[in-house]
Amino acid sequence: MADCGGAGKMQFENDDHTSALLEEMKYLYDNNLLTDVTLRVEQLEFCCHRNMLAATSPYFKAMFTTRLTESKMDSINLYEVDAWSVKQVIEYAYTGKLEITKHNAQNLLAAASLFQISPIHSACAKFMETQLDAHNCIGIQMFAHVHSCEELRLKAMEYVEKNFYDVCHTEEFLSLTADRLAEIVASDELNVECEEVVFEAILRWVRHSEAERHKYLGDLLPNVRLCLLNMKYINDNIRQNQLVKRCPRCLRLLRNLEEFERNPDHYKGEHRFNISLRSGMIKPEHCLLFIGGVDQNRPSINCYNPLTRETFFMADFPEMENRSGYYSVEDPACVVTEDNLIFVAGGNYLYRDNWGETPSDEESIEEFEEEDVVRKDFYQYDNDHNMWVHRAPMLFPKSNFTLAYADQKIYCFGGLTVNQHPTEIIECYDIIKNRWNYVGMMPTTLVDLTSVTHNGKIYILGGRTGVGAHNVVMRYDPKKAEWTPLAGMPTPRFKFGACVVGDEIYVAGGQIYSHSSHTITREALKSVEIYNMEENQWRQGPELNEDMYNCGLALINSNLYACGTTEYQRSPFRIYRYNTVCRLDMVKNRWDQIESDLCDIHDFSCVAARLHTRKLSQVFRPEVDT
Repeated sequence: MADCGGAGKMQFENDDHTSALLEEMKYLYDNNLLTDVTLRVEQLEFCCHRNMLAATSPYFKAMFTTRLTESKMDSINLYEVDAWSVKQVIEYAYTGKLEITKHNAQNLLAAASLFQISPIHSACAKFMETQLDAHNCIGIQMFAHVHSCEELRLKAMEYVEKNFYDVCHTEEFLSLTADRLAEIVASDELNVECEEVVFEAILRWVRHSEAERHKYLGDLLPNVRLCLLNMKYINDNIRQNQLVKRCPRCLRLLRNLEEFERNPDHYKGEHRFNISLRSGMIKPEHCLLFIGGVDQNRPSINCYNPLTRETFFMADFPEMENRSGYYSVEDPACVVTEDNLIFVAGGNYLYRDNWGETPSDEESIEEFEEEDVVRKDFYQYDNDHNMWVHRAPMLFPKSNFTLAYADQKIYCFGGLTVNQHPTEIIECYDIIKNRWNYVGMMPTTLVDLTSVTHNGKIYILGGRTGVGAHNVVMRYDPKKAEWTPLAGMPTPRFKFGACVVGDEIYVAGGQIYSHSSHTITREALKSVEIYNMEENQWRQGPELNEDMYNCGLALINSNLYACGTTEYQRSPFRIYRYNTVCRLDMVKNRWDQIESDLCDIHDFSCVAARLHTRKLSQVFRPEVDT
């Protein structure tokens, strides 16, 4: 590439120079040409170039550029590292490439740690995170601690905690030191449903080498949360245990427990009894989630428990946290699997320099279109860390579409792609392989449509094209890739909610285009319609309390909830939007409003999922929480 920026000179840049240089140096290395140092490891010798080693490794740079004895030596012996790993590190220095496997990852990481090569160190640690299982997580955690891989150490510890029942039955668990075992069983994050699992794990560890380990029982038993055990279990399984009977410290602990149980408010014994529940004993709460959307109030309420009426903040998408100014994701699609995995995809990513620069209430976002970017990003929610994790992006960017889950796969239907063009393309995401594939085309283009899944079949309902709403209902068989047309909805609609209740599909709210005036406008709906899948027939359901669009329907604890956006025009120049939540009284066949102004967010995706809300930030609402 050349730049003739001024008379008499030219700036030249060879874009291929870096790769060509590496290739030539690799040729010199392979043919032992111009090498100037030999590394000896175990029984092998490697003839290398000092400058390549120094440019790759701060360890070798310090060795060759300071007054160390090795700087003048032609042959250098290396210790505390294996020859095969050194060979791979040298290959990396000349190529920038490395093959990491479950067989070489630990040795490579140890070599990278010695030679201070951060890219290899990080790559090996990331790879080892993917290899964690019940049989190796304890060993990997100890290895990570030795080699200062803090992120890997934490990941391994989390794996131990989340899979404690399986881990405590492995050989690695039985090889733990007493201190390390005490650290594990003291954790609040153990995923156990009952405290008996913890006590029995400790006993199993002690009995594995009883002669050596019985002395540690007095240190370990206080980590069992005895107050979470029923008294019958304590009397039958702890007091009667021969190891406990032979341990004076354990007997004192049990006497203190009796005093604590008799009068906990006035207890003054030497032991402090932990009454906190373990992570696995705290059941996740079934909540309504408002994913994405546009709202000036950041952070926005986006998690709502309809049973307790508590509200919470879930994390923003990663890019949202890394940008200054006003940021929002309009009209993404979200789906929750039968295993409670939460995925979100696409949407229009809207950027504003400041809070005041937002679209007017009576218009949509047309005046800001040049700044709107439709995306193909795809995230999975990590409730343990309250963060969205990148997954493989969709094949095509899109917004205003729907996602449906069936048989470990997620299907993407309809929507708008670049330049607001409707698309009929169907994409499929394999959750296990983390990969998207093209699977076919829809019979027609649909935008702002809705989908539900029942018995492995996906039902596509409603939507719009241009300024026309659809009443279309189609059933898609993912295994056969076949479409079946069904009886259409009585009322065409888009941006509405749908939910399977038994063998029926409820649809509620949404919008329809009105041609009653000289202009075409969108009008919200309050109608509810019910589809019987066996009979292929529709009937009317009880109307919502208010007209509602951007609507979500969800079945939570056998109750059907509807949430969505309602609006009213206080003046000719301003429209007010707010979100309401209603619950269907199946006996009285009517909707009861439980929230009239939950939040102001709009153009979101609403789903229901089970979350550990203790991992989130709670929003205090005086009218509810006092």
